[in-house]
Amino acid sequence: MDCKNIKELLTQYSLGDLGSDEKTSIESHIGTCSDCSSYLSESENLWNLLEARDEIEPDPEFLSNFWDKAAVDEVKLKPGFLSWVRDIKPNWTLAGAMASIFFVSVITFGVFSPDMTNNLFMSDEQQDELILIELDNAISTETADVLAIYGAWDGGTDVNGNGGIN
Repeated sequence: MDCKNIKELLTQYSLGDLGSDEKTSIESHIGTCSDCSSYLSESENLWNLLEARDEIEPDPEFLSNFWDKAAVDEVKLKPGFLSWVRDIKPNWTLAGAMASIFFVSVITFGVFSPDMTNNLFMSDEQQDELILIELDNAISTETADVLAIYGAWDGGTDVNGNGGIN
């Protein structure tokens, strides 16, 4: 086994969780490798220090004082109708963030709102009517005179009764 594999198994070795073959292999490697031997001794020293530390004992009155304070705090924080309003404190950062969110949402919904006059939302008759209105608005009297050589658009007269010429 190489040093990397040995170092991974040293914790299990020190706890006695390895089989006899692995244990023998590690012991023979530790006998020949000074790095792994020092690594094992350092880790054993660390475990010994951790086991030797004293446990911290709280003051005997700590638990009773803790639960007394928790009960008082619970009574203070009991929610009432709109009790959260009194806890709001003016904060310019929050106001700026809310204003920014409002501004971005107004811009977003203004720019990306669906255009109900879009062809996707219209029936075929509405689309035809819109095209004719746009065409009527685009044609001036000069254009109408030029196009008059082609005759009336549909062979009849328009709403004004002049064959499509405004």
